[in-house]
Amino acid sequence: MTIFKKSIANKTGRQIFLGAVFLAGFFLSACANQPIRVSPVTTIPTGHHQVGKFVWFDLFTDDMEAITPFYQALFGWSFESADGYSQKVQTISSDKVPIATAVLTTPENKKIKESRWLGYISVEDVDQASKIIEENRGTLHVLPKNLPDRGRVAVATDPEGALFGLLTSAHGDPGDTGIMENQWMGSELWTTDLTAALGFYSKVAGYEHRRVGIGTESEYLLLVKDSIPRAGVVTIHWKNIKPAWLPYIAVVDVVATAKKAEKLGGKILVSPDTKMPNGLVAIIADPTGAVFAIQELTIDTGEKQ
Repeated sequence: MTIFKKSIANKTGRQIFLGAVFLAGFFLSACANQPIRVSPVTTIPTGHHQVGKFVWFDLFTDDMEAITPFYQALFGWSFESADGYSQKVQTISSDKVPIATAVLTTPENKKIKESRWLGYISVEDVDQASKIIEENRGTLHVLPKNLPDRGRVAVATDPEGALFGLLTSAHGDPGDTGIMENQWMGSELWTTDLTAALGFYSKVAGYEHRRVGIGTESEYLLLVKDSIPRAGVVTIHWKNIKPAWLPYIAVVDVVATAKKAEKLGGKILVSPDTKMPNGLVAIIADPTGAVFAIQELTIDTGEKQ
């Protein structure tokens, strides 16, 4: 099953991606005084880790009051205090299923007003994966640490600076139940060195790769683990795009969702292209600058809900 089908356009710009050091500062400042109380990645313990899958996403934002109504109205997501009283850490749920965490963080540099989505790859051993990252020219920005209920986590950048998280969940990962409306489809790596990226992530998460045709000039690959596509990879051809991971959310109508996002205060960075033969995609920045993509569920892949 091909999960990622998209057009690549030179419309995004540097505003899409934050520097890794700044985001690491977000994470560390949120964790410095006391451990963050966060929800487990699944409400029903499975005891099984879906290695290679993006099993969780964190939204680091400097304005919780701006992003909460945006995502509630756009995707029907609900926000609830993770510890029952603090509003600084919110569990985000879709149809009562926890899918992400929103963390309120005030950057030390007041001139920086952007926020960021961070995806976590499930690995068997965060410490071992972290060692592999450092041995292969990657950089650890948050050293392996335990988060109550969540599990062991780390945050790193690959050799090109694309930021990602590692997670070995405490109670196991959610099962593969298919792609659901208004929930995560996965994540996509934008890289300038395809060969190096494939080698790096193969060592870190055990990925193999598969080339697919998407009807564009850009070469597109899927990262595959245990015969299951877990992420996409595309080569960057434009100077103003930095290497990064871009998370995807499934919707039933990309055009309508993009228009609604704009009315709610978001910004359309890449508009839907109705001429694309492999499905509609749009890239959006929320009101605080956090970037995500939306992709339309399609009948031919069995993903229509």
